[in-house]
Amino acid sequence: MVLGLLPAIRGGLGELAKTGQHSRLIDGYFKPYARAFEAVHYFSYLDESLSAYTTDPELAARVRLHPGGHWHPWAYGFVMPLRYARELRQCSILRVFQVTGALPAVIAKRRFGVPFVTTYGFWYGRLARSPATSALRRGVETLGLRAADGVIVTTPELGAHVAARVGDAKVHLIPNGVDTARFAPAPHAARSARTVLYVGRLSTEKNLGSIVDAAARLAGRFDLRLMFVGDGPARADLEAEARRRSVAAEFVPVVEHGRVPAFLTAADAFVLPSYTEGHPKILLEAMSAGVACIASDVGGNRAIIEPGVTGLLFDLRDPSALAAALARVLDDPAGARALGERARARAVERYDLTRLVAEEIDLLKRLARADR
Repeated sequence: MVLGLLPAIRGGLGELAKTGQHSRLIDGYFKPYARAFEAVHYFSYLDESLSAYTTDPELAARVRLHPGGHWHPWAYGFVMPLRYARELRQCSILRVFQVTGALPAVIAKRRFGVPFVTTYGFWYGRLARSPATSALRRGVETLGLRAADGVIVTTPELGAHVAARVGDAKVHLIPNGVDTARFAPAPHAARSARTVLYVGRLSTEKNLGSIVDAAARLAGRFDLRLMFVGDGPARADLEAEARRRSVAAEFVPVVEHGRVPAFLTAADAFVLPSYTEGHPKILLEAMSAGVACIASDVGGNRAIIEPGVTGLLFDLRDPSALAAALARVLDDPAGARALGERARARAVERYDLTRLVAEEIDLLKRLARADR
């Protein structure tokens, strides 16, 4: 069997590398795919090569990356099935990583009869950059869900949403996973200052000003240092707000995924205060690392954290709620350790990436064309 991989619209390894996530895809998915299938084709939207991101000889032998070009991404969604018609015909099944990238798969299914499985892992319309983009996404989403042979959802809430549109039979609940061996607890030296960590994109929908506000509310009660790992359009405003509120904050540029565990295990608390989340991988990674986690009470976070057991959730409508949750964790080191230990156990039990990718591979093989 031959597997074809399609990223989200505009996607490719280079796009993932901007946030240090390319190695997660390579190690967590490409490697098990390459062992499970005779060959793997990855159809990128970017002008790139696999050798720029890995020198693994097994991947070089089994995975072929087909580069994009300088087309507009939405236009290239139509061009890709023509440009790589021969390679798409060879595929037993296509795996679309996000439904926004389903257009080439829809065309390949209609032209060549190639089945496909897509992920519906987020409320995509909430992050549309413009009304036109929102309309395009809605159209591709509708086409992709209707044509897909299977839809992987990451939370029951998203599963109910998809089932209401295309029926229960297509829906398969496989949550995002974490490399529980890499993201594991590690001791750190005692220090007077407490580190509150955020890792991810610095953008408006992440509500990062709330972390600065919480630290300012706790000034004098704790010696706090905020650490933001990542980059994005909100960075300058966030730095200015921290200076204005006299909050100690360090900003670390994007780091490669393999370096993230060291930041997590050095933190006293991890905070994810977003206005909206699908099924956040970084929250799973923080839990797996045994860090006390605090997250906004929104759908994707609620699906992961059991309040008071594996972490804390706070109400976005209450301006003081995040500060109160942080104080609860920082005031009680033993309780924080217990939260982290239970979070680690939950991550190992439910979200181990190796097991979840094996479930996905089994699904792909069951839905693949038997003659290819």
